[in-house]
Amino acid sequence: MVDGVRGIRVLDEEEANKYLEIINIFHNVAQKYDFGFIKIPTIEKAELFTRTVGENTDIVTKQMFSFPDKKGRNLVLRPEGTAGVVRHHLAKKYNEIKKYYYSDQMFRYERPQKGRYREFHQVGAEIIGYKNNSITDIFSIIQLSNDFLENCIPTNTKYTFEINSIGTNEDRKIYNQKLKEYFKQNIDNLSDDSINRLDKNPLRILDSKDKSDIAISRNAPKLSEFRSKESNNMFNELIQMLKDSKIPYLENPFLVRGLDYYNDFTFEIVPENSKGSQDALGGGGQYDNLSKLLGGKDNNGVGVAFGVDRIMELS
Repeated sequence: MVDGVRGIRVLDEEEANKYLEIINIFHNVAQKYDFGFIKIPTIEKAELFTRTVGENTDIVTKQMFSFPDKKGRNLVLRPEGTAGVVRHHLAKKYNEIKKYYYSDQMFRYERPQKGRYREFHQVGAEIIGYKNNSITDIFSIIQLSNDFLENCIPTNTKYTFEINSIGTNEDRKIYNQKLKEYFKQNIDNLSDDSINRLDKNPLRILDSKDKSDIAISRNAPKLSEFRSKESNNMFNELIQMLKDSKIPYLENPFLVRGLDYYNDFTFEIVPENSKGSQDALGGGGQYDNLSKLLGGKDNNGVGVAFGVDRIMELS
């Protein structure tokens, strides 16, 4: 008998029915918010993700399934969906706002554990081309997310939107310099991974799961002190909309997400009694610079993706 590949599983009949139920709920909710369905390629050029997700991120340096084709071109199994959707949007040369949603398998070489597999299932939604700082469009992603979860997880399962604003690119340049100075003063207590990130991307240290890194990060300079007035105003407006909508939220100043293309508003949806972002049901945020990273014109974007496998464990 030939064993299956570690971290890649079969969904049996009961699990497959759960999967279909969750997918169908997401399809219905996305269509209710006027999103159109899209299927993105499973195999992509590696450059799509090194340019967007970030060449120093864990996804690119440790987790991508990469291989050369017969002509020596470096290809990968897609690790996430947003970059492929944005690339499609640019190729079509759309000038108007477009709303997309998808449901697909993703692939990352991670340590298999409960709710985390090397082939995993995601549903996601993206709004591309909205006007600068359109609070309505940004907040509609939160509304869609909340509507989806209310319809697909048990009513006794509580969850919270953990939110942050990571500011503009310029805000983060200044902040990264301050972080470098702070972490270099504490370098003897940093993990090896964080020492490697120190010069290239110190912001990622705030996302570390290492206990020593977490303790050091608690006293690090706060990003909120370096955000522009415009970013702060927009974040405060979104907080007020969350309050008015009675959507459960928590400000998390250490939330930076694992992808480099984000700016300003970011969020993760975390179930009650979770151990943190590794248990998140989904997450997303703004990526207003992603189109430019792919060689296109400015195109504001905001989106969310959910881990279907984790949601299945709750249902």
